[in-house]
Amino acid sequence: PEGKEKIIDLTYDVREGPKVYVERINIFGNLGTLDEVIRREFRLSEGDAYSSSKIKRTEQRLNNLGYFEKVDIQTKPGSKPDQTRLDVEVKEKSTGEITIGAGYSTTDGPLIDAGITERNFLGRGQELRFRTLYSQKRQNYDIGFTEPYFLDRQLAASQDFYKTTENYATTASYNRDAIGEISKLSYALSENLQHQVRYSLEQSNITGVDINASRYIKEQAGFYTTSMVGHSLIYDERDNRFTPTDGYYVRANQDIAGLGGTDHFIRHEIIGEYYVPVAKKWTLETSGAAGNIFGIGGGGVRINQRWNIGSDQIAGFNRAGIGPRDTTTGDALGGNTYYYATEALHFPLGLPDDLGITGNLFVNAGSEFGIDESGANIADSSSLRAAGGFGIAWASQFGPIKVDFAKAFLKEDYDKEELVRFSFGTKF
Repeated sequence: PEGKEKIIDLTYDVREGPKVYVERINIFGNLGTLDEVIRREFRLSEGDAYSSSKIKRTEQRLNNLGYFEKVDIQTKPGSKPDQTRLDVEVKEKSTGEITIGAGYSTTDGPLIDAGITERNFLGRGQELRFRTLYSQKRQNYDIGFTEPYFLDRQLAASQDFYKTTENYATTASYNRDAIGEISKLSYALSENLQHQVRYSLEQSNITGVDINASRYIKEQAGFYTTSMVGHSLIYDERDNRFTPTDGYYVRANQDIAGLGGTDHFIRHEIIGEYYVPVAKKWTLETSGAAGNIFGIGGGGVRINQRWNIGSDQIAGFNRAGIGPRDTTTGDALGGNTYYYATEALHFPLGLPDDLGITGNLFVNAGSEFGIDESGANIADSSSLRAAGGFGIAWASQFGPIKVDFAKAFLKEDYDKEELVRFSFGTKF
């Protein structure tokens, strides 16, 4: 002690121990998944120097695959003092999924969203998927395949084909038919940073335009072809990409249409999520997005390429519920710019953990505005819209069930609201 102050001096004597190397990696419990699918997620190999941080990251990567119910990596003594053995025990879970979602809105009425996905096809880590959505207003069909290690490299290749029929009769007085394909290649720039490049080709037809539709929609009736290239930068530092409780995710997208076809535009978008654990099993989520699209080569942006913000982005508003609107016909015209943000608190409801029932409180706000057309009968306000509410989620044995209730408290007179959204699913 020095004087009357209660202070002491500490001296740390740190001596570096001998390096330890990974002699062998043993994998147990993978009855359906191939060894190579697990080994390629390891951040260290046999013969490398032992690193606890790399083992922790490997365990996180294996959990993020979504193939295993449990991943346990144990360090065991090797055949020599400077060698160690890694025993990896996994417990596989079902990776096939049948999802059935149901909902109701004043625009679509009852709807059913169904799909079949196998995320670990033949144990090779490949994903095969088919999804369809059917309602009075929309019919979507999509089939796709992803190879996460194309040409045995850390290069994910995916191909999707889709067909869409959308009936906007109650929101914009027209129908849209489209058929197209999307090809993507993704690769890692660093441990958490990915780059994706893509090409898409779509033929769409704006048809079934009502005789009383907005003239701004009538002028765009007909066939169009969109040939588009794009890329994305994706940074993901979430602790779990399926049920995150900590970390953040940022994605920046850019697309350019005009390599042939009839549409010519540039589109930018940024999406972000941030999670903070505030207490045991309590998570605060902050998320949001913003986007802008503008025509190039002297042309404008067609109605089928504009943003349409609604319940998927701002709970409490219907599909295409906010944004520019023809006040004479009530038709939604879409917007060239949008933004939104959500603050949500996820928490347990005090029920037994094995029931898997949780609750959340949320408030979300945003706006959609700006189109190339102008006229006295176009309502186009960049004013803030906002809604708040609560939801209940149940991870049942039949699959996830979710109900959200939301009420708008900042809105324009011409906006369209949605009070309740419901979905459920099942897995195999």
